[in-house]
Amino acid sequence: MQTYKMIKDEDFNIRLLIHDEMYDSDDSFIAIFTQERALRLLDNNPIFFDILFIDEAHNLMNNDSRSILLSRLIRKNKGLNPTNKVIYLSPLVADKNNLKIKDGQIIKEEKINFNIKEAEIFEYRLDGNTYQYNRFVNDFYFLKKYNDELEYILNNAQNKNFIYLRHPKKIEDLSNILGQHLPDVKNKLIEEVIDLLKENVHENFYVIDLLEKGIIYLHGKLPDLIKEYLEYKFKTIKELKYVIANSVILEGINFPIDNLFILNTYALQAKGLTNLIGRVNRLDSIFSSQDNQLKKLLPKVHFINNKAYNSQNGNMKNKIEMLRSRLFKDKQNNPTLETFDIDKLDTLKKEKVQQLIDNENKIFTEPINEEELLKQYCIRQSINLYYNDFDRVNKEFLRRIDIIKTIKLVEWNRLDILTKIDALFIENINELTDFEFKRLKNDKARNYYNRHITRSHQYSLKENINDMFRYFKEGEYKEFYIGESYGEFAKETQDYVETRNKVYVNLSSKTDKELVNLAIVKLQMEDSFVSFTLTKFIEMLYHYELITEQDYNLYIYGTEERKNIDLIKFGLNGNLISRLENDGQLENISFDSNGNIKINRAFTEFKESIDDFYRFEIERFL
Repeated sequence: MQTYKMIKDEDFNIRLLIHDEMYDSDDSFIAIFTQERALRLLDNNPIFFDILFIDEAHNLMNNDSRSILLSRLIRKNKGLNPTNKVIYLSPLVADKNNLKIKDGQIIKEEKINFNIKEAEIFEYRLDGNTYQYNRFVNDFYFLKKYNDELEYILNNAQNKNFIYLRHPKKIEDLSNILGQHLPDVKNKLIEEVIDLLKENVHENFYVIDLLEKGIIYLHGKLPDLIKEYLEYKFKTIKELKYVIANSVILEGINFPIDNLFILNTYALQAKGLTNLIGRVNRLDSIFSSQDNQLKKLLPKVHFINNKAYNSQNGNMKNKIEMLRSRLFKDKQNNPTLETFDIDKLDTLKKEKVQQLIDNENKIFTEPINEEELLKQYCIRQSINLYYNDFDRVNKEFLRRIDIIKTIKLVEWNRLDILTKIDALFIENINELTDFEFKRLKNDKARNYYNRHITRSHQYSLKENINDMFRYFKEGEYKEFYIGESYGEFAKETQDYVETRNKVYVNLSSKTDKELVNLAIVKLQMEDSFVSFTLTKFIEMLYHYELITEQDYNLYIYGTEERKNIDLIKFGLNGNLISRLENDGQLENISFDSNGNIKINRAFTEFKESIDDFYRFEIERFL
C-alpha cells in the first residue's frame, strides 16, 4: 500500500492495479502486486508484463515458498514475453548470475561501490563490559562496565531508537519492562493517540500504557491497521523514542531511526545484519532540504548479549566479526535458479528438492489429461504443500470432484462452504499434514470460522476484539491452541502428535488484560489463516465450479455489491466500507477514466471532520 500510494501521488494518468481481479482487459497498466497476485493474473488472463521490478531481489535466493513463487513468476513472464525486462533491486547481491532463472537470462549490472555510511559498532557482553569494534583491524576496544543491559540501553539511547528482537511475545515483554524504567511523557499528541486507541482498539491494549513512556512495539501478529497507525505515529511524534520490533520493520518501511540495539541474532547472517543496520539513518533522513546532519553517516549499532532474549550461549562477537568485510558471498538456496547445485545435498534432501524442481517444471508443460491439469492447478496454488504423497491425493481429488458433479450434486449444494472444504480436501485423507487446516474436520472449528469470516467483513476492529475476548472468557476450552508465537506449553492431541513445540496457552490462568491482548493477536492470526490458507481452497472450489459466484463473493468479499467488491480490491475492508456507507460517503467515491479511485470535495471535507484514527484508516487507500 505504501508503494501504491507513492505511485498514485505521481499521477501518471494510467490504470493502477493492486489486485489481480481488478484487471479488465486493460491495454496499459501499472500493477503493484505480490508474486501470488501477479501469477494469478498471468494464469487467468491473456496478458504479460513488459517490465518487472523486483525489490529486495536478494530474497529470490532463499529456499521458501514465496521465493519459489517469485522465480516462477519471472520464468512464466519470460515465456509469455521473451523481450520482457526484469529490473532486480538489491544492495545485497554479490554475483548477479545467482539471480538467473533456469531458462537463461543475461543480466547487466549497475553497482554503487562506495557506501558513504560507516556504522559505529558496540558490544555489551554478559559480564557487563562494553566494547567498540573496529572492523578494519578486527579488534574490540574496552569502553566501560554497566550493571545490566537495561542500564546500557537507557544510557545510550538517542532520539529515535530501534530495539530489534525476533519473537513477538518477547517484544511485548521487553516493551513492558522498559516502560517501567522510563518517566511519563507529557505530550498532547500522545494523549490524543491514547484516547483514539482506547476508543477504536481496546482500553487494555498494552501499547496504551507504553505510549505514555514514549514506546511502541511492532510485529507481524498485530492487525495491519494497528501496526500501520503506530508506524505513522512513530514517524510524526518526536516524543516517541523507542520502537521495539522484529523483521516486520524491514519490509519497506522508512523509519526515522538513528540508533539500533540488537538483542537477538538468531538466523541473522552477514547479509541480514547488513540489511538490518541499513535501516538506521536512511540517506533521505540525512540529506534533507531542511537540515543536512552529516554525523548520521556514522550510525550507532549496539549488539547486546543477554540470556533473556538471545540464546543462552549466544556469542554476538562472532556475528559482529561477520561485518568486517562488505564482500558477502551469496547463498544459493533456491533450487529453481540456474546456479543451484543439487549435487551438494544428501540423498534424502536431494529427493525432496528434485520433487520440487519436477513440480515447477510440470507447471510449464502441456497437460495430457484431467489428472495432470488438476495437479498443475494445485501446484500453482501451493495446495500440494499441505499433503504427503500428493500424486495419490490428486487422484482422490479428481475422483471426488467427479462424484460430486455426477452423483451427489443435490446433496453437495446443501452444504455450507467450509463443510464442502472438509468433504473434498480433508475427510479421510491421511496424507494431510497441515494441523491448522486439518482442524476444519471438526464441526465446532467450521462454525467458528464461518462466524469469524462473517464478522470480519461486517464489524469493526474493536467489536471483533471484544467478541474474541468473550470467546476466551466464556468458551469451553481453556487449554487453547494459539501457535508457537504465543504458546506456553506443549500438548499432544489425536491430530497434533508433536509434543515438543509449545503451541498451547491456558486461558484460565490469564488476567482480563492478558486475554484482551491475546485476542488482538489471535484476530490477526485468524485473518492470516483465512487469507493465506483457506482462500486457496475456496478459490479452487470456484475454479472447478463447485460453488457459485455468489457464494464466492460472499465468503471472499462479504458482499455481492459490485462497487463494494471493487473497493475491497483496492484494499478497503468490508467494515470500513459499511462505516462509510452509514456515514453517507460511498456516493462521494467514484472511479476515474483509468478505473482508479477518486473522491470529491464533499468527501475531502468529511475527512476533515472525523477523528485521526478513522481518517488514517481511510487515507491508507483514498
